Amino acid sequence: MTMALAATMMIATSAFAGGPMTNTNQSASFLRSIARGTSLDPDAVYNNPAGVVFMENGFHIGLNDQMAAQTRTISSTYGAFAMGAENRGMATKEFKGEVFSPVIPSVHLAWKHNRWAIMAGLGVNGGGGSLEFDEGLGSFERQFSVLPGAISQLGAAMGLSASAYDMDMELTGKSMTLAFNVGAAFRITDWLSIAAQVRVGVTNNSYVGEIEDIEINPTMAAMGLNGQMMNASQFFTAAGQALGAINPALAGEAAKYAALTADHILDVKQKGTSVSPVLALAFHKGKWDASIKYEFKMGTELDIESAPVSAKDPVINSIFADGTTVKAETPALLSAAVSRHFGPVKVTAEWHHYFDKDAENSFSNVIEGNTNEALLGAEWTISDKWLVSAGVQRTALNMIENNYSDMNFSCPSWSVGFGAAYSFSERVRLNLGIMPTFYEDVTARGVASGLDFTDVYSRTSWAWGVGLDLKLGK
Repeated sequence: MTMALAATMMIATSAFAGGPMTNTNQSASFLRSIARGTSLDPDAVYNNPAGVVFMENGFHIGLNDQMAAQTRTISSTYGAFAMGAENRGMATKEFKGEVFSPVIPSVHLAWKHNRWAIMAGLGVNGGGGSLEFDEGLGSFERQFSVLPGAISQLGAAMGLSASAYDMDMELTGKSMTLAFNVGAAFRITDWLSIAAQVRVGVTNNSYVGEIEDIEINPTMAAMGLNGQMMNASQFFTAAGQALGAINPALAGEAAKYAALTADHILDVKQKGTSVSPVLALAFHKGKWDASIKYEFKMGTELDIESAPVSAKDPVINSIFADGTTVKAETPALLSAAVSRHFGPVKVTAEWHHYFDKDAENSFSNVIEGNTNEALLGAEWTISDKWLVSAGVQRTALNMIENNYSDMNFSCPSWSVGFGAAYSFSERVRLNLGIMPTFYEDVTARGVASGLDFTDVYSRTSWAWGVGLDLKLGK
């Protein structure tokens, strides 16, 4: 039996719609219209960097904050769960994680003068929340749910059996990748421009949790065991001592189980940085706008730092080895967008392609092919003051579903955004947006400790945002 931890554990991945590792939602304007690839507002610093030179001369500032609420639910069916003291004889158990992130900021700054522009931006490129599983995860509980069956099988000749187990488990994962972008754009002709940026990604993850009070109910008259619940580690320790002279091999196995069923405290941090370029082109002429952007892979390596309580735990430290590194690369992203104005209405179509196969991270063993997204948005300027907008995004994954893990999974989805913008003046505009994401359930099947299991993965997500666009100078 082994602990079902993964060294690239990511139970708090992106809180927004996007690729498995990437958050392309960088503003309240995105929430209200989704397809932002030809934006000529401050969020163009991220969505359309080459297009910044088609904005008015002067300073442009975008200040945004978003809130996100998300759930992740794994409905796990495993025969041994029926022996759980609190599972009411049911082989199916639901493990639910929840996250609410009240502050997810982004800032966009640009200064444009004639044919040149310089820019800078800050946003959450991945993660963005703290995901709490109050009852742990099924992959962990499966490791201990087989204890009664294993005891009954191994101890049958000695009249030893067990029929129930119990345990306390709680896990919380926090994940955040902040991306800092600086760059410049140049207008080659009146309608064509180019831009380059340098992006610095700073990742901070933390995983805390506990697996404690693992109990079983052994029955064996010769040892005075009457089927009452008792600490599993103490039982295996006593069994190993009793078997020491009779069966040394079995005594050794009992000692291993004693260590595995002891209390385990997880307290691990992961930190890393990366530097990567971004290149872009933009087209702006008459009623038409278009852009193409390539974000190079972020080759992040995370340093693992374990608290003493975890570093000294032979089980946890064998997986989260203190002082080692693990890869958490964000895949390259190619995006293209085209827009046309129909009077007061602007319609934008966009496409994202994530090069997931070329990135080494916690999804590597799940990825079968690259991820594609299709986006469509519309903005309607109904007066000098008001603009309303809406959009839709389809995220199509290409993954090996039976390789999914309850610590790290993504689901195909549809996102719908809508909202409005209100201009207080020519220099100040307020953006308001909301975006629910609707995920398709994914079913994975596998074998653990010789028993079949079925996991059904489900997600929900809502995001709200408010932003200010400011223009200073000319």
